[in-house]
Amino acid sequence: MDFKKLSSDQREAFHRDGFLVVPGALDHHFVERLVEAGDEFAAPFLGKFEVLDKPWYNDLDFRPRLLQKKAFLDLVSYAPTVSLVVQLLSENIHLHSTALTYKRPENPSFKAFRRGWHRDLRLPRDLGHVNVPMAGIKICYCLSNFDVADSGMTILARGSHRRDEPLVMSKDGIDPEDFEVCDLNLKAGDAVLFQNGIFHTATPNRTDRVAKRIIYGYAYRWLKQEIYLDPPDAQLLRQADPVTRQLIGGYRDIDTRPWALLEWTKKHDVRSTPVPWYIEI
Repeated sequence: MDFKKLSSDQREAFHRDGFLVVPGALDHHFVERLVEAGDEFAAPFLGKFEVLDKPWYNDLDFRPRLLQKKAFLDLVSYAPTVSLVVQLLSENIHLHSTALTYKRPENPSFKAFRRGWHRDLRLPRDLGHVNVPMAGIKICYCLSNFDVADSGMTILARGSHRRDEPLVMSKDGIDPEDFEVCDLNLKAGDAVLFQNGIFHTATPNRTDRVAKRIIYGYAYRWLKQEIYLDPPDAQLLRQADPVTRQLIGGYRDIDTRPWALLEWTKKHDVRSTPVPWYIEI
């Protein structure tokens, strides 16, 4: 994996807002490869009859077998974005989840409904909302334009990763009232990194085009991969380079050191600070 330095401004923005936009992360040719691969998986969904008034009928969330496509496998250790994730988390990570999401157009005049605001990784279910740790980062790659409101993109409550309690919603509201809700203006090829603690949800697609995204979640290796990634595909492991092999689950024992990314972070002088077990006095 090549190296992309995380700037101090990017680090500050990520920790302040809970997310970071990377404009032009994917070039035009890579977007085309990903769309071609995604459309093959989505063909039955794209061929369905048009029913504008049923929002969930028009949503596709496809997860298994994505890495069998070369384009999606190449994205696992994609340097312009994954380099940043390693520097924000540590070298001790793996690919935790994958999701190809398509949204067909909905009725633009359909009544607004409560969105599914949530935090990722389900940590608050067990630990509560106080001091939710950053244990994972998702990368959302835009495969189509999201340049108007309600175009099917994930929206984010800026700074809500620091919140120690549930969101406050009015009875008839669809969004929290005490946070800036960011429906980002993005182009095909842009990427958004967001950490597990930020509250976020999906928007309807009220444009006249299909909204297309691919989302990869990275997390510490002590968090179990989603079931469709576990165990990792033996054939993919054999053909993968060392960093990709680590990320797709090549080190089955979490006590095995993350050798591939340890070497990579050492080479580029971005290794995380070791945490000692004790201090001699």
